[in-house]
Amino acid sequence: MLKFLRWVRTTFWATVLVFIATLFVGLSVVEYNKFPSKVELQDINNISREYPPLYQRAIKKSRQSAVKVQSTSLRFLGGISTSSGTYFTANQKHYILTVDHGIYGPCMLLVVEHDESYYNCKEYVVRDSTNDYAIIELEGPVEALEPVKIPQDLPSNYEWKKSYSILNHIIYTGYPNTIGPLTLKGDVVGYAEAEYLYIFSHAYGGASGSGVFTLDGKYIGYVTAIDVGASEYGVDVLENIVLVAPAFKIDWSVVLN
Repeated sequence: MLKFLRWVRTTFWATVLVFIATLFVGLSVVEYNKFPSKVELQDINNISREYPPLYQRAIKKSRQSAVKVQSTSLRFLGGISTSSGTYFTANQKHYILTVDHGIYGPCMLLVVEHDESYYNCKEYVVRDSTNDYAIIELEGPVEALEPVKIPQDLPSNYEWKKSYSILNHIIYTGYPNTIGPLTLKGDVVGYAEAEYLYIFSHAYGGASGSGVFTLDGKYIGYVTAIDVGASEYGVDVLENIVLVAPAFKIDWSVVLN
């Protein structure tokens, strides 16, 4: 009788273990053959795990603050400019920093877009044509995004020099060719006149205004242009040499005071 009971107990637990193993294999097969949804693919956290955690946080910070800026002209019918911008906060107010050359018309004809949602311009705080930037105050927060915090997310002291050092890695997210957000990486490769940076990366029309970040998440500048050069066929556009204006060219006092 005791031998029979031991046999029943052994058989029972063996059956349970086989059932659990079969269930685990079945679930693994189902999970393996499951395709990601559009929401999962485009999730802000869907970042390659090949990069170290610090790099991933910088990529996420870049993507979480990037917006598309659309400005319509009053003078030219159908005149619409599309550029990129960085969403930031200062003194509990909400702003966009973008390039001045991307603004065609008045504040009432400018909208900020993210993920098919639109946000209205409240006022142009400053438009600086010399350094080619504009600070735009919004009527309210950009939902689903995390703003860059000024001045906390700017380099400080020795970090400025380190941020602009040759071959320092950078990240930027923008809307080149009006598509995106697209996130690109690059390196500081040199310096242009008037203290601009040359970045080896890629940029196209519409990328102007994109915020440039270091791998430790510091906002160090904004894309202003791409380079041009002479070739045997005439003037050629160099999409991989990107001109970046340093963040210290921005008069932050207009939003901090």
